[in-house]
Amino acid sequence: MITDSFSPQDIALALSQGDLVVLRTDTIYGIIALAANAAAVQKLYAARHRNPSKACIVLVADIADIPDLSDNQRIAYEELSIERPTTIVQPVSDNFLPGVPREDGALAFRVVKLPQLHKLISLTGPLLAPSANIEGLPPATNVRQAVDYFGDKVSLYVDGGRVLENSPSRIVKFENGALRVLR
Repeated sequence: MITDSFSPQDIALALSQGDLVVLRTDTIYGIIALAANAAAVQKLYAARHRNPSKACIVLVADIADIPDLSDNQRIAYEELSIERPTTIVQPVSDNFLPGVPREDGALAFRVVKLPQLHKLISLTGPLLAPSANIEGLPPATNVRQAVDYFGDKVSLYVDGGRVLENSPSRIVKFENGALRVLR
């Protein structure tokens, strides 16, 4: 189903049932799944033809949802994310979102800014949200292109208009106390 309305409650319901949803995030169109639902995570990886050892971005509602950040890391992240959407790669325990693939013991987190997306995550908890494309193909710039990629593997497509430019988030990581920009 394609819709142009964004009801966080309706999307939360679909996600809670293990469905995949495509919607515009604060950067590009993403294909999203409930990060705490291992079966939905596997479904997302299969739909994208993504290597199961590659990590995806995890969207969270608040910086406090990113585990084990120091005060200095929080401050640096908050300052960076004022300029543009920023993703932080953070080591996490195996018990944190155990069904979500990680690289080198870390996950990539982004705190969302869009009010509707923030509301959705406050209802569902963290969301896995890679770009809406088949691995190796360009990210969808509109909902029709996402439908062409995924068809009925996604239960709900939310039309957020055309993405005018590919604007993925900046990705950063703290190593030995220093900030390193990965992208």
